[in-house]
Amino acid sequence: MDKSDIAGLVILIVCCWGSGAVFYGIGRWAAGRTTPMHFWAGSEVDPKTVSDIAAYNRENGRMWKQYSLSFWLAGILGIVGMWYSWCNIAALIVLCLACTVGIWWLVKSYRRIRNRYLVSLDS
Repeated sequence: MDKSDIAGLVILIVCCWGSGAVFYGIGRWAAGRTTPMHFWAGSEVDPKTVSDIAAYNRENGRMWKQYSLSFWLAGILGIVGMWYSWCNIAALIVLCLACTVGIWWLVKSYRRIRNRYLVSLDS
């Protein structure tokens, strides 16, 4: 393995595990909040519209932590790719799926969580 391969591996690990740490951190932060966790940038969730804020936030936290797993996995596959070249392709596939299908999964999961704890204010 030459210097450029090592540099590429370090960049991959920093990017993957850095992203994984950020998403895991969002999950930890969401689970510990006392006010409802928002999903969309700049939005707020009215506490009156959530039936169980603690459970709602725990599920939000779990969702973000689960999303972070794909980035941790991609970093591990990159390291294993030093010995098995097919793992480099697998890391790329995992990253592409995380950034496409993973975003779709996040939106779908959040909507499911939001609908589960949504309280109608009409009554």
